[in-house]
Amino acid sequence: MLPHLIHHDACSRYAPGHHVHWIHAKKCVQEPGQAVELLLTAGDVRDDGWLVLRAAFEHPGGLPEVWMHAPADLRELLTDHRGRVYWLPRWHALRFVGLGGEATGLVNVGTEGGPLCGTTAPDPQHTGRGNFTYGL
Repeated sequence: MLPHLIHHDACSRYAPGHHVHWIHAKKCVQEPGQAVELLLTAGDVRDDGWLVLRAAFEHPGGLPEVWMHAPADLRELLTDHRGRVYWLPRWHALRFVGLGGEATGLVNVGTEGGPLCGTTAPDPQHTGRGNFTYGL
């Protein structure tokens, strides 16, 4: 079962930091690679879309600062999320996992910034409570 879709009509890009392409999502599930559990809250997302990743447990090496094209949506997702968030460095993605261990969302992030696409609250027709995937 696929998580809920959140889509910005003003953005059609699948570049890092924008929408998740279905192939990208499939690879994140089939070949996730290393997963680093994060400490991440809505307050960590800056207005310009940048956020610093912080490991929940000791992690060798540093984690990158990443960017997402719709910071207001990411803040909403983090505010409503109950569970864990993982950084998948191989796929430049944040994976959201619910309290029961089920995948509840996937957010494509980039290490280079760009123009913000979602600067206002999400359209109620395209969002909902519960399972989220940004751009799947």
